[in-house]
Order: sequence, then C-alpha cells, then structure tokens
Amino acid sequence: MIFEPTFRREKSRMKKRPYWPLLGLMLCLLILPASSFAAYFPGPQDYFSAVPFASPGNFESSDLSRNHHLVQTDPSTGELLPSEMNWASVDDLPDASGLASPKVDPFADDVIEEDPFGDSSVSDADFEEDPFAAEEKDTPPLSDPFERWYNRPVFVFNDYFYEYLMRPVSESYRFIIPEDLRVIIRNMFRNILFPQRLVSSLFQGEFEKSGRVLSRTLINTTLGIGGMFEVADPQFGIKRVDEDFGQAMGKWGIPSGPYIVLPLLGPSTARDAFGTAVDTVLNPLFWVVPDFITGASITSGQMVNETSFYIDDIKALKDGAIDPYISFREFYHQNRVNLIDD
Repeated sequence: MIFEPTFRREKSRMKKRPYWPLLGLMLCLLILPASSFAAYFPGPQDYFSAVPFASPGNFESSDLSRNHHLVQTDPSTGELLPSEMNWASVDDLPDASGLASPKVDPFADDVIEEDPFGDSSVSDADFEEDPFAAEEKDTPPLSDPFERWYNRPVFVFNDYFYEYLMRPVSESYRFIIPEDLRVIIRNMFRNILFPQRLVSSLFQGEFEKSGRVLSRTLINTTLGIGGMFEVADPQFGIKRVDEDFGQAMGKWGIPSGPYIVLPLLGPSTARDAFGTAVDTVLNPLFWVVPDFITGASITSGQMVNETSFYIDDIKALKDGAIDPYISFREFYHQNRVNLIDD
C-alpha cells in the first residue's frame, strides 16, 4: 500500500510521453530510400533497356526532363539502337494529323460504304433461295361465325366433360392397363377401320395408298394375329395410311366451311362433320353391333384407350394457351391442312 501512489505516478508519466518523434523517424527511413529508388525509374518506360546506368552518378548526366522521352541505347557503345521509338524529344514526334480518320456522321445513310469484316468473295448469288427447300404454304383462314353463341358454349361443355369424366377415367385406365396392352387394343381398332382409309384413298385416286391399306390389313390380320401386332411396317416397310373422308373431300378442293365444335367429339368443320358421318357408315362395327348400347360402349372404350396416349399433350396445350378455345381451333385447323396436303 505504501508503493501504490508512486507506481501510479510513474504509470501516468508513461502515458503522457509523446511518440511523434519516433513516428517521424520511421517515415524518414521509409520515404528517403523510396525517393532515391524512384529516381532510377522516372516513368512508365522500359526500365531494363531504356537508359544505361551503372551508378547513381550516371543519372545526373542523363537528360530526363519531362518533354524528353527515354531512348534505347547500346550499353557498351552508347549509340542509339534502331527502333521506331527512338526520338529524343516530343517535338521530334511525327505529325499524326494526316493519319487521323475524318469525322463522319454515324447516323448518315452512306457512312459505311462496305463491310470491313465482309468477304469480298461473297456475292448476292450465295443468298439465293435453296431450290431443294420445301416450299412453305400459307394456311388458309378458318371462318368461325358460330363462336359466340354456339362453339364456345359447346367447347366449355366438352372441357368440363373431359376434365371431370374423360381425363380421370383415362388416367385411371392408363395407370391400370400397361402400355403394351393399350397399343394392342389401338392396333386392333385401326385394323378393323380399314374400309374408311380404303374408300377415302380410292376417292382421291391414290391407288398407291389404297394398295398399302390392303397390304397392311392382310399382313397385320394374318401375321399380326387379328391386327393385334404391327407387322407390316417393321417387317415389310409398309407405312401406315392416315386418311378419312373429310381429307378426301378437301383433296378435291371442297372448302372446309365454318368451324364447328361437336358435342363430345370436339373440333370439326362443316366438311369434316359430313366426312365423320360417312366414316361412321364405313365402320364395320356400325353394321355388326346389335344395338345402340353395345355400340356406344365399344366407341367409349375406344375413345378412352386413345385418350390415354394424349393426356400429357392435351395438358401441355392447355397450360401454354392464353385462350384454350383459340389454341384448340388453330391446332385442329393446322393439323387438318397438313393431312390434306400430305
């Protein structure tokens, strides 16, 4: 306790002692060597070949005023080395005024007379149309006079029918029935409906297609076990024919007429609706089925089986559509035009 006041006084004296002389000495030791070292490198030049100096005294004999550039010299002889950059003064620099590009209006029409990056060997003939390219055809417009008072209400009805009945049934059917079995059922229905494709092909005068229909029906019925398996295409290379009576009428130039949405059947036109009636008569099941209930059951089963292959496609079309009615109408119209042109 006796030495405590003395210790506190010594501690307070140490706190009040100034340290700036020590800081000043440290700054001098840092600044003086740095300034001396910078004298050898006066600017952003080639430091190792610009001026030969062997000692700091050589620096005093060199003229390094700010209007003189460093020159490249031979360290042994002191002569100038051949270089385009060897000029001793800024006044000796070549006049570059004549090399400056004239000022031009960047918005003028005739600023660029030729493409500086272009190939002089390229001519207009290189941009001519490909003679082997497929000719694009404009899709004819489709009239829709019944949109407001008939087509849209029926479209809404069909959409409710699909969303709350057809789609759930088709999804359950797809989940239960394996895809291979569903393909077999589709092949059987397609094989049975060959009279529709045969008559439509003959009506168009397409005898090659008619022969393909007969050949495929014969091969798939015999070797394909009643049409269950597709044999004609993978084994014999006979492609499937997709024709109906509506396409046949369109091939002969019969106009499609107004757009019509059929209840439960979906998009159609006046021409295709008549073609659907003809195809119904050409369906062999129409003459074989004993009553309406049995025929409706078979048709419903066919529709469910066929819809099970297109559930995801229908969903993608509806999700990407701003107006589903317009999207379905345009998709149907474009598809029918392509089938007729095929």
